Amino acid sequence: MIDLENLENKAIDLQNTIIHEYNVLEELWRYHPANENFINPIKEYEILKERIGNLEIELDLIQNQIQKKNLN
Repeated sequence: MIDLENLENKAIDLQNTIIHEYNVLEELWRYHPANENFINPIKEYEILKERIGNLEIELDLIQNQIQKKNLN
């Protein structure tokens, strides 16, 4: 026979799992074609790659400026 504490812990675990699954479901909805605010993951991937590239260029410029200041 399962004691009360084990049942309560199992209930909490199941609640946490359900919350997690709803979070995943909500995230997936962003990419679902039936969503009127549908996000195209292929297009978003390319946009994100470009943004990362621009950030890396900016970081390199700043790091070069830091290096020059450290040499002075």
